[in-house]
Amino acid sequence: MKRTALTALLIMIWAFAPITSSADPIDFHYGFIGEQPDNALYVVDNGTEMRSGQTFKLNFQFTTGNWFYVTYLSSTGEYALLYGSSKGAYPDKKLSFDTLGWFALDQNKGDETFTLIASEERLEDLEALFENYGKASAASKKRFAKRITNTLADLHKSLEGPEGTELVQRLDAPIMGGVTFRGVTNDEVTQHSLTHKATGERIAEAIFVIKHQ
Repeated sequence: MKRTALTALLIMIWAFAPITSSADPIDFHYGFIGEQPDNALYVVDNGTEMRSGQTFKLNFQFTTGNWFYVTYLSSTGEYALLYGSSKGAYPDKKLSFDTLGWFALDQNKGDETFTLIASEERLEDLEALFENYGKASAASKKRFAKRITNTLADLHKSLEGPEGTELVQRLDAPIMGGVTFRGVTNDEVTQHSLTHKATGERIAEAIFVIKHQ
């Protein structure tokens, strides 16, 4: 009789126990790489000060099948969707590596802000906002720019709450993205280096700012 009562109690405890989240973690790697006048390459960190004419590039690697986005807010307040795809230019069955190539800073000084997003699902609303922004007249661009700003801010805020976790870390040493190259070691900075990792649940995000002086 006691055993029956104990069994019933355990069943009740199990039935009313809180259900833990089973969301799989999501992550991606990225690297901003700068080039010196002598062609030497170096890692560009978030908040780095750079001057007009200096060059840099962005590499990233994400899980094939996830959606990856790179948004850009220029120092003059102009938005652009630089990348949006679920399969990079150099994919395999698990990972997709891609690069945006080299950028050169113009004469407009201020913050150059990049937002990198990896998502299990396609962010169609975000894509639509950028599409409308690109087609909008000069009078309407400010309205769509405000919507994009609010959408990205809401996304960032949601990742800080209990439903999602946000983490960006600098790797101890650069790793090679995409194909490997003979004679190149992982701790050597190359045009294909990845230097940071962002993780989250369902969505992972990294905000990267270059201080254009």
